[in-house]
Amino acid sequence: MHKLTGFISYFLLILGILMSNCVLSQTLITITERNYNLNVKQFNEFVDRFNYKTDFKGNAIDSVFKSKISREKYLELLFNKEDPRLKFSNDKYSDNYVKLKKEFIQEVVSNNYLIDKYSLKIIAEARSLVTYKNKSQEIRVFLNQEIVDNGVKWVILSVKADFLNVLKQDTTLLRFIPPTSNETNFISLKRVFDDANFQHYYAFNGYWYDPLSAFLYALNSGEVKFKYVDEIIYHFADVPGWEINVKEFMRNTENSGWLIDDISKMENNFEEFLEELIK
Repeated sequence: MHKLTGFISYFLLILGILMSNCVLSQTLITITERNYNLNVKQFNEFVDRFNYKTDFKGNAIDSVFKSKISREKYLELLFNKEDPRLKFSNDKYSDNYVKLKKEFIQEVVSNNYLIDKYSLKIIAEARSLVTYKNKSQEIRVFLNQEIVDNGVKWVILSVKADFLNVLKQDTTLLRFIPPTSNETNFISLKRVFDDANFQHYYAFNGYWYDPLSAFLYALNSGEVKFKYVDEIIYHFADVPGWEINVKEFMRNTENSGWLIDDISKMENNFEEFLEELIK
């Protein structure tokens, strides 16, 4: 009798453990599936959600979805919730960003602002690694989309890297080629080209150093070798008066994938914003 009772107790214990594991497994599956659905897996998916075009599963938003989640709430989900400015609004800096976020969302919703995924105002910043003189170096490659015939392609606008900052500021302001140099077969050119890092001061008025050309030359000469893209940040200005930065957050939570990392009011026009970003 004692053996039977012990066996039944053991059986019930094992059954309880199995049922608990089953419930736990189902819970984990449900959480994982929910996280996967809420995860903004591609930038195009971010654009569709921002535009209130597709739901969490990529289906077209219908009246049932709209009755449950407003566009305002949907936009809230596209912000990086781990941003300290949104988590701890206990100082003026955080409070200002929280208010800015609220103003941004209200402006987008009330004006029905949309993002064109093929917009020329979307700038992709590919933060990458290269080797320069056998040392790893960080480089930022800026690209945007260009319309060609009936298609669209990405093109490189500019690059930024410390090793490309070869020009220095002239503190003497005495660098020039004398007006009589032509009478001496421009012998002063030897001095000009030996004046390391300052040759740009001898160029024509309006000369602008082009880091992209310098980078492409370095690639072709073998001095630089491209390794890989480490991170992508999208800067875009499709919402009038605003700059929006979007990047990918890789984490196993609901709030993951391509999310808004920062917003700010754009003080200048797009051309000035672009010049400041890529030069």
